Amino acid sequence: MTIAGAAGVSAAYFLAREGFSVDVFEKSDKAGGIVTHVIPDFRITPNYVKWDVAMIKKMGANILLKTPAPTFEQLRADGYEAVVCGIGAYKARDPHISGSVINVIDFLRKYKAGGYDQKRSSFDDIILGKNVAVIGGGNTAMDAARAAKRIKGVENVRIVYRRTKKYMPADVEEIEEALKDGVEIVELVAPTEHKNGKLICTVMKLGEPDSSGRRSPVPTDETVEIPAYTVIAAIGEQVDNTLFTENGVAVGENGRVPFLTDLDGMKVYNIGDSLRGPCTVVECIADAQRAADDIIGHKHETVIPPEAHPTHRDAIESKRVVDPVTLTPIVSLCLNCSTVCENCVSVCPNRANTVVKMPDGRREILHIDRLCNECGNCRSFCPYDSAPYLDKLTFFEDEESFDISTQKGFLILGDHTVRVRLDKVEDIDLDQPNDLDKDIEVLILTVMKDTALYK
Repeated sequence: MTIAGAAGVSAAYFLAREGFSVDVFEKSDKAGGIVTHVIPDFRITPNYVKWDVAMIKKMGANILLKTPAPTFEQLRADGYEAVVCGIGAYKARDPHISGSVINVIDFLRKYKAGGYDQKRSSFDDIILGKNVAVIGGGNTAMDAARAAKRIKGVENVRIVYRRTKKYMPADVEEIEEALKDGVEIVELVAPTEHKNGKLICTVMKLGEPDSSGRRSPVPTDETVEIPAYTVIAAIGEQVDNTLFTENGVAVGENGRVPFLTDLDGMKVYNIGDSLRGPCTVVECIADAQRAADDIIGHKHETVIPPEAHPTHRDAIESKRVVDPVTLTPIVSLCLNCSTVCENCVSVCPNRANTVVKMPDGRREILHIDRLCNECGNCRSFCPYDSAPYLDKLTFFEDEESFDISTQKGFLILGDHTVRVRLDKVEDIDLDQPNDLDKDIEVLILTVMKDTALYK
């Protein structure tokens, strides 16, 4: 037995493929979960979901629509040996904002169902008005903003986010699509109240990087008002564990139900959003495969030709030195080459190449101009077509050293102010929004905070 979201129908496919009898219970009139009922058509064409569901049915899975899942006790009595639950994460988080705020799932569900058909402009009895604000920075916030932009009567849609754009968790392409649709992004603001057609926000500034590798938002004493007749909160969803708890499945210390629970001889699997929290469709499918493999008793085997099995080192090196489109050799300047080796650190007699441990645990190589005599040792021992003393981001100790060099790097001018040479030389206040790559920005901040290089 499974439930017909992305995770559930994927598990049904994997099990039916191996000849298992599978029933899929779905309380709504369509299978597909959040992909079918929430994600807008401009993100994914409905036909793709229909084709997938049709293929799963052809495999032999029995999809029962408008049929809520029975109790686990009833399923056991009916002879089911395993229950796979992919119930999603639909429970709205409290945005802690006074005033009228619409939950993003409710909004997108109404939009997807045709509640907005370009002829109407109401959300039940609420008119969205000319100005709409979307709170959040994930892919769902981008979906909501783009959907609102398509609604009759809406002129301005603004995404308000407490960090800067480059620290948004949304995929880069989703942000770009929202901008193409005319959505505005208001950075460094944290909403506190919605009243009189305005969203009142605290102005934020960026602090030090946290364990996620993103800079922490720090409130200031300033406030700003953003025109917003309607506010949509897209700040993430929570898992409602009611289905599990009402059926005797215990919730773990982290507030989540574990992947597998043995319930008096019947296996209960928890997969997808309800296991991980809001996650991607791909992660849901991975969980479904894991549950199916456990039920089947072995992993599904696929015949792969021997020549398609490169060694781990071959696979990594090909990604570093071959262009994936033209398949021509390239020089790799990737900051993350330290995931393979730190040869340039070990072989430098002056320790001009050093490892900086990033807040999220990654290790990056930094070149220190003052310590380098350009002996070329790191170039000789580098497993790639690279010269770390020339290619790695360089830390300069003074303006004279920075000015006479042409290497990419930075000079610390003062508190959170740096002079950076990448494509051009510019002075950047790291407390303000800027165009620096976020990994480079966090590396510079880590050097400022956690090393004695310039202190």
